[in-house]
Amino acid sequence: MSVPRDVLYRLPWSKTDNPGGWIEVTDVCDLHCPGCYRHRLSGHRQLDDLKDEILALRRLTNCDRIAIAGGEPLLYPQIVDVVEFIARQGVKPVLLTNGVRLTPELAHELQRVGLAKFHFHVDSGMQRPHWADKNEAEHNELRQYFADMVWELKSVQCGFNVTIFKSTVQYLPDIVEWCRQNIHKVQHVSLIAFRAIPLLPSVEYQVNGLTVDASRLQHSTDDTQRIGLTANEMYEVLQRYDPRYTAAAYLPGTSAPHTFKFLVAVQVGLSGETLGCLGPRTVECVQIFHHLFTGRYCSFLKQAKVGRKLFLMALLDRNLRQAAARFMRSVFKDPRRMFAGIYVQSISLQQPNEMLDGKANLCDGCLNMMLHENRLIPSCRLDEYRLFGGPLVPAVRCAFSEGNLCEASQNGQGALDHSSSAVGRR
Repeated sequence: MSVPRDVLYRLPWSKTDNPGGWIEVTDVCDLHCPGCYRHRLSGHRQLDDLKDEILALRRLTNCDRIAIAGGEPLLYPQIVDVVEFIARQGVKPVLLTNGVRLTPELAHELQRVGLAKFHFHVDSGMQRPHWADKNEAEHNELRQYFADMVWELKSVQCGFNVTIFKSTVQYLPDIVEWCRQNIHKVQHVSLIAFRAIPLLPSVEYQVNGLTVDASRLQHSTDDTQRIGLTANEMYEVLQRYDPRYTAAAYLPGTSAPHTFKFLVAVQVGLSGETLGCLGPRTVECVQIFHHLFTGRYCSFLKQAKVGRKLFLMALLDRNLRQAAARFMRSVFKDPRRMFAGIYVQSISLQQPNEMLDGKANLCDGCLNMMLHENRLIPSCRLDEYRLFGGPLVPAVRCAFSEGNLCEASQNGQGALDHSSSAVGRR
């Protein structure tokens, strides 16, 4: 099933007017996840260098939030200082973590200095101690532990990153249903299709015209059957589970504009009850008016508890009219629900950086741009720069000459279809 693009809102983000920025405070980590694209090469970074980078990101990208990543950022000794510095710039600090080192005491300290959101990476591929034999649905217990901890902070939001494999796509409904039951505690989940650099006999990778050994990248694989899952396929699974689940907005690919790199649905509901999803017009109005009044696009709302005023948008949004009708039926059954909190929760299906038709197919409007040697690059390609001095370009051996190389894009070979170079955040 192909999602009808013409009814969706194309998110208006660009490289220099974007809601997101990205910094990495360390490349040290305490877990090793399939598809992880970060090597341990330099360890912890200097705080002064990070402060300079934060200021430059704010200036160059006009970002609304800065993601603090790694490695595992909670291993960085001055992580509280980093969060506090970002918050002082009027930007939302978001911490991407596996949660292993998080304690309630540290969570409170990060709240105190201005942390806006935790994004926990939790999935069954991570092989956590004591969780290795649990399936994806059973990992909802661990997600609940983190969601409950963050809920106690009150002013900090909670999100999750989940790497989805072909072997775990069947559990997508279990994850989304858990999210719905926790719509008051969990503001976002990113369901990220597993990706890796495909190592094929017919393909060589080049950087600046020179052949490099792509197998040096730990997110490389010769098992290309594992890396073909798409955002469309994940969407189809969720639509079969609940036809009310509908996407509202998207980002296309750079070299393959027909692909959905981000396919975003925004659920609206009461605690423990989902009313429906927002339509494209509501998402568009949020982005436009946020930019109009703040000068920046919106990465996420400061308050996910939006209240009944959201239903004013029902005049423009058919999806929201249906959600409003369900709300009124719910109130009719239990009048106390008229005063219940109404929340929004975004679910993003991601099909990350991939080698498709012989070219790198990146997110067109990537919200995870970072600085490397004073230039903006997609964060998923950082180790290509660190190891080889630049981004990989695939080249396919032409059939008529064993020693001759030609660009894959010139002959349309499908050897690189549904293959890629990213994901598996820690």
